[in-house]
Amino acid sequence: MILMVLVYALAGPLWSTLVGAVSAGAIWAISVKDRHGISLADRMGETMRFWRASRKKENIYRSGPLAPASVASGHCMLPGVLSASTLSSQVDSYDRPFALIRHADGSLAVVLKVAPSGADLLDTEHVDLQVAYWGQWLADLGGELGIVGASVCVETSPDTGSRLDREVTRRMSPDAPDLARQIMREVVEEYKAGSAQVRTWITVVFDPARMGAKRRQFDQAARDIGTRLPGLTQTLVAAGAGAVHLMTVDEVVRLVRVAYDPACEELFEDAAAAGEEVHVSWGDAGPVTAHAQWDTYVHDSGRSRSWVVSAPPRGVVQSSILRTILSANADVARKRVTILYRPMDAGKAPGVVEADLNKARARVETMGRPTARSLNELHAAQQVAAEEAAGAGLVDFGMVITATTMSEDMEDTSSAVTALAAASRLQVRLAYGAQDSAFALGLPVGVRPTGQRLGGAL
Repeated sequence: MILMVLVYALAGPLWSTLVGAVSAGAIWAISVKDRHGISLADRMGETMRFWRASRKKENIYRSGPLAPASVASGHCMLPGVLSASTLSSQVDSYDRPFALIRHADGSLAVVLKVAPSGADLLDTEHVDLQVAYWGQWLADLGGELGIVGASVCVETSPDTGSRLDREVTRRMSPDAPDLARQIMREVVEEYKAGSAQVRTWITVVFDPARMGAKRRQFDQAARDIGTRLPGLTQTLVAAGAGAVHLMTVDEVVRLVRVAYDPACEELFEDAAAAGEEVHVSWGDAGPVTAHAQWDTYVHDSGRSRSWVVSAPPRGVVQSSILRTILSANADVARKRVTILYRPMDAGKAPGVVEADLNKARARVETMGRPTARSLNELHAAQQVAAEEAAGAGLVDFGMVITATTMSEDMEDTSSAVTALAAASRLQVRLAYGAQDSAFALGLPVGVRPTGQRLGGAL
């Protein structure tokens, strides 16, 4: 208003009106947001950033034999936020080998493969107990020195059937009748057709700078992590995680390599069926080519699209709320759902909870007739405050959903994923202009939304 008065006095009413209109438009672009909490200014910013990167061809990645001469190394390096990461093999206090991923921000990640049995054959009391143990495990992360993040990744993908074939062949008695052999072979062949596999990983991320009074060197931090892993894995079993396996270097490399090139999974399976070992280094786990488009990420033999969850399920959340989006679906060949957790320091949690409660209470009190939504938000804030005061931990979380296909049916796949998310009461938004980063964020390798920087092109 003051600016308009000054312009009116210096340049007249026409310029004053023009300045007022521009100011009102700028305020509207910043303040008015859509259902995802994104303003027009935010959308313009992400569009400009992607346009600038595309103009400089920073969204195109080439490695291996196709790499530009100026950066050619002969290796298929990982792109984007994973380009500066390294992988090493360590041993925990039980002499179990595990892979330790070191990211560009100095954080260290450990990947655990788990085998949850599901809740189909469990009664309600047992499910409630597992949920309570899982909540306690997440709460304990906030009290663990140096843990700055965790994630749970559930992947559904086509099953080649090679593992079942190998297992049946290995267990089949040489004295078995021909009829029994024939029946087992028919069962294996029938089961392989159109079957899917579900794999689950839990990743724990450590920050060496927060693991003690003194800043830890890498070797010291690795030894410290090795001593903590037995306790972390044992408490996971009670939460329904089943058998917990520490991922080795070769297993992590294969996981990432298959994510960027889905077609090579069958090659790994064929090699395992032939009794051959395939060794791929971390420096060759990336794609040969990758192209980050506005709403799609093209990488070697795959085309992926990633969504971020902009709002959690509203209302009462049951333990089965995510079953639809996590389950295998015939319309989505390969899908990863990754829940990212950031444990909050136990000393900061009370202040955050009280601030949220005060905001919710003020919102209700300032309304003449409070809406049902505002009353529900106040009730939820009061419940969170009560649980935190009783000893519960506070954890920030986010979710990334990535669908990958090896064909051109991306639009059909996208429609299926959107429907699955809606069935789980999730509000999702495409990661526009950041498909490459969202793809890496959805991998179970410990990439955090904060603290990452690009170590190279793409």
